[in-house]
Amino acid sequence: MKQNNQQRATANKIKKWIQATQEVEKTRFAIPITRLTSIKSLCIDEIAASKFALYIAQRVQQQMNQAICPEHFTSEEWAQQQQLVDEAITLMQSYLESPSYESRQSLRNLLKDIDGVQGDDYRNFRWATVRFVRSGDLLKLDYALRCFVETDFPYWAYKLAREYVEGYGLQSGSGIVAESVPMLLEVAEFWCQYYFDQSLNEKFPDGGVSSDRPNP
Repeated sequence: MKQNNQQRATANKIKKWIQATQEVEKTRFAIPITRLTSIKSLCIDEIAASKFALYIAQRVQQQMNQAICPEHFTSEEWAQQQQLVDEAITLMQSYLESPSYESRQSLRNLLKDIDGVQGDDYRNFRWATVRFVRSGDLLKLDYALRCFVETDFPYWAYKLAREYVEGYGLQSGSGIVAESVPMLLEVAEFWCQYYFDQSLNEKFPDGGVSSDRPNP
């Protein structure tokens, strides 16, 4: 009975994300990104958080491979960022297959490399000092790696999902916007397959979810 209650609770969390995508597409208004906070409760252990982190890192890798070099980066800088993502994914996969102190240290060292690439642009903003990073892709990778090496992995899994999904529109504002829908469905797809071994369409046949979703 307890297991069934937990499964229903998990299914309800995923279904709320599906409903959020439908809501934002209908109203065109941003939905608070805090809707993703429930990811913390889905990260019941380090393995769940780590597999989610790898999944999102692979999505970032795919996006970067399909993109052209942004104007504010040189071709050498762009190639370096792609190499860091490739290396991170290789290390993540290796750690999941065979966890060890040495492999975790390699992940920590890669975090330092990413930190060096991001620069030291700190600015005073209102009542806080804010760091402006050079690459949003590397910021996602940073959060993904922290799911492996930090003890508060549910927090970093949420930060990763938030950075991956959150968008901004001139009319809608920031949060879950229409452009966020594909990314939010990818997040929902991962957790649906992780907990139920089913796709979103299989688990929620009346949910109105597009069938063109990547597999975790």
